[in-house]
Amino acid sequence: MPSDDQERGLIGRNLLGADTFDADLFDEARRQLTVCNACRYCEGYCPVWPALELRREPSDLDITHLADLCHDCRDCFTACMYTTPHQFALDPPQVFSAVRARTYAEYLRPAPIFSGLRGWARRGAALVATALLLIMLALLTTGGRAFTTRSRGSAYDLISHWVLIAVVAVPAVWSATVLSGAALRYWKDLNGDYRGLTEVRAWGRTLSRAARLTHHDAGGEGCAYPDTEPDAEPSSLRRRLHHLVMYGFLLTFLSTCAAAVEENLFGLMPPYGYLSVPVLTGMSGGLLATAGCAGFLVLDRRSPEHSTPRMRHADRSFLWALVALMVSGVLTTALRSTVVFGPILVAHLAAVIVAFAVAPYTKFVHWIFRLLAMQQDDIERHGSTAS
Repeated sequence: MPSDDQERGLIGRNLLGADTFDADLFDEARRQLTVCNACRYCEGYCPVWPALELRREPSDLDITHLADLCHDCRDCFTACMYTTPHQFALDPPQVFSAVRARTYAEYLRPAPIFSGLRGWARRGAALVATALLLIMLALLTTGGRAFTTRSRGSAYDLISHWVLIAVVAVPAVWSATVLSGAALRYWKDLNGDYRGLTEVRAWGRTLSRAARLTHHDAGGEGCAYPDTEPDAEPSSLRRRLHHLVMYGFLLTFLSTCAAAVEENLFGLMPPYGYLSVPVLTGMSGGLLATAGCAGFLVLDRRSPEHSTPRMRHADRSFLWALVALMVSGVLTTALRSTVVFGPILVAHLAAVIVAFAVAPYTKFVHWIFRLLAMQQDDIERHGSTAS
């Protein structure tokens, strides 16, 4: 188990503010994976172990790929004969967790402002500052009528149309640019070029597996939580919670897209009816994602030992932030015809803007690297169709 000083090196500057990495991380990963490659007991559990067999002497980039391919079911640890107190002291889930954190820090180079938003106090200050900015814009563009009268339920009653689009679009475009650049650098480092990104058939299989979360079933057994319940059977609960969060989030995204279509193509301005596509998808998505996050906050307390303290903090911070985002969104719609609509909308918009601004420096980014690792794995399994 690394000390706190060692872990500061493992996690890196992105999550902790440190500027260097522990040079022993990949040496320790190679030591453990050498034993795993010789044993191969876990070969059928997930794609990590067949991919490891192709890498008898894994490089740092190979280990990075394997870590991002890992879905953290932890069944390999439960089944392993060489964990502590054995002298080999294997714990692949923990070392993969540290490597993933290192990957985030390496490829998502923080900008001075947004990388400083670590910790609840600083993020809380950012929310308050953003909320004050929104209130000021509301007073300048609409006279603040959303705060003094019963609202129709439209965000444009708070802030004028183009001003609202601008204040949300700027951090959104920023995050999309940072995330896209990180994805391209990561893929080029793994492959040397970008050709695999155009493998349409591979993407079809990759997205299909991602949509079904097939790699979360640990070979059909489900995820294990041995630290607090040594005799408990593996459970598929974690996979179901992932489905709730993932599809809940996608439904809220669909809600935004549907509202944009109704407004810009059909000229239908908000507020939309409670049975309209934007409202139904937004409300159902927010409730599903909130339920999934709440389940994770309870579930992930059961098995903390196979991660690192800072990554556990990143997990919890992301979950709580997502809960705040979803709950404020649901309340904005549910209470849109009341006098509290204005303050609630300010809180929700502030949460959205801050979430966009800091997204590249939170656990949100994990899906990008995992999806690319799955694409790489599919190409290795089925071969490339590129000439």
